[in-house]
Amino acid sequence: MLVETSRTTEVRGEVITDGYRYEVTYSLNGKELTRIHCNVNKKVSEEVETPEGKQTVESQLYVGIMFKESGNKQISLQEGEEIAPHVVVFEQILSEVAALLAPAPVKATK
Repeated sequence: MLVETSRTTEVRGEVITDGYRYEVTYSLNGKELTRIHCNVNKKVSEEVETPEGKQTVESQLYVGIMFKESGNKQISLQEGEEIAPHVVVFEQILSEVAALLAPAPVKATK
């Protein structure tokens, strides 16, 4: 007979700031955060020639990934990409997720 030993919930979200899009996916086992992955994409614009003339086309350029899993944080960004701003955003994302998972404070009764 099948006995369920765990149940995982996956949550997706995004942060858009300073021309970058951070695609966030995190997994929960109950209320425990088991992993958080964050793909980093940069918004780029280019001029292309069309039959109607030049047009500006926007697209996303993959920059890298940041994740925390099994107590380890790893960051892998394209060569030449400044790391510090992405670390700040990742730490903010980790803080926000932790706040979402924190138990609600108990109200004092009189």
